[in-house]
Order: sequence, then C-alpha cells, then structure tokens
Amino acid sequence: MFHLDRYTLNARVLPMLVVAFPLVLAAFPWLPAEAFVKDDWAGMALKALTTGTGAAVVATLLSFPARTFGTRLEERLWREWGGAPSTQYLRYRHPELDRRQTGILHAKIARLDPSLHVPSAEEEERDPAGADQCYESMVRVLRARTWGPKSFPLLFDENVSYGFRRNLLGMRPLGIAASLLGMVSGAIAIWFGHFAWPIVTLCAVAGLYVLVNGPRELRKQAERYARRLFETVDRLLPTPAAPQAKEPKAKPRRRSSKQAAGEATGT
Repeated sequence: MFHLDRYTLNARVLPMLVVAFPLVLAAFPWLPAEAFVKDDWAGMALKALTTGTGAAVVATLLSFPARTFGTRLEERLWREWGGAPSTQYLRYRHPELDRRQTGILHAKIARLDPSLHVPSAEEEERDPAGADQCYESMVRVLRARTWGPKSFPLLFDENVSYGFRRNLLGMRPLGIAASLLGMVSGAIAIWFGHFAWPIVTLCAVAGLYVLVNGPRELRKQAERYARRLFETVDRLLPTPAAPQAKEPKAKPRRRSSKQAAGEATGT
C-alpha cells in the first residue's frame, strides 16, 4: 500500500505538478469533445486517477524525478556556496556568531551525543575539510533528533519549504520549456479561433513563478532552516549512556582441612 507523507506531497510531488501543469494546458485545446465523455477510456482513466490508490501511485511516481533533479542541483550549489548553510553556521569563521557563541553552540550539541568530536578553532584553521566533516556529523545528529511534524512543526515547515524550492529550482529548465510550450499551444489555438486566452495566461504565470524561484531565494530558505535547526538544541535531551555490564563476583575459595586447622591453632 502506498503511503505519502506531507513532506513527499509538498516538497516532491507539488514541484512536479507545477512543471507539468502547462503541459496539461497545452494539450487541452486539441482534445476532441468526445474525450470528456465519462464512458470512454479517458473517463475511466480519470476515475482511476481520482481514487485513493490511483492518486497515491501517480504521486509516488512523480516524486522520484523531482527529488533526483533537486539533489543534483543541491550538490552543485553547495560547492558554489562553500558548503551547506548548516555546516557553514557551525564554523568559527561564520560571520553571524562570534567565537564564544560558536563554542557555546558546539558544547550544547556535544552534550547530546558524547561520540561527537567538536573541533577547536585551531583545528578548524589547521584542517578546514576535517572540521567540516565533524560539523556535518553534528548536523546529522540534530536532523535525526528533530525530524517530523509533531515535535518540531516550525522546523518541519522550513524543511518542507526548502525541499519544495530546491526541487522546483532543479527542474527550472523543464518548467520554463513547459510554460513556453503551453503559451505557444494556446496562441495557435487562438489563431484557429479557440478561446484559449486563459491557457496562455496560466502558462505565463506558471513560467514566471518558476523563474522567480532562484538560487538566491533557495539559499535564504536554507539559512532560515539552519537557524531554526540550531534553535532546537536547548529542547533536546542528551543521549542516555549505555548501561555497563556488572563484573561477576569472585567465588570464595574453598579451604582445605589443613588450612582450617592451621587457622584454628593460629599458625
């Protein structure tokens, strides 16, 4: 059975629908009137898609390409930005916090998981790449402890917004091409006497929306998520230490009859 959570629907399926929407509009003027009769194949397909299972299957399939394009874009942008915004936030050289504030934040995260290694300012200067690996581990611990809409709903909303913007930006070339195709299709339909002005307008709005969502907006959203993530540190409890196994008690040695007699005589 297919199960779609709120993150998948809003961060993966919805961007794909934004990109595919102009393609649906582009085909609309050229469909024959018989295609909307409920008893033919188009009507049966529409019924199948509107059922819970059919919609879940289609939504799941749509989520895969959006995520693929988004993660590829993310890797490239992080290289251009000098690392993930959450990793940059933990660096001593980050402009938003001074060294004392950064050290306090590091100490709070280290209390959550004693296995984490927290680099010092000198270690970061000597080995920036190694320090970033430690910061990435710290971020992974926080993400694992704060995932889900119930305990940290504001953080979850910021994560959903980032996922939506990232995946939509990853599919920006496809979105622009689909919008242009829809506008051209609508213009041709108008030329042939069809009332297709709404199609041209909606495709133009969809293309403009895709264009407005740029790398700068995505970075701002990533930085908002990073700040919200580190705000949760004070609400998290340290990982309980694993109970240590008790050492078995040593069994008393049996005394021989000669030792017992010697103790009795004091020799």
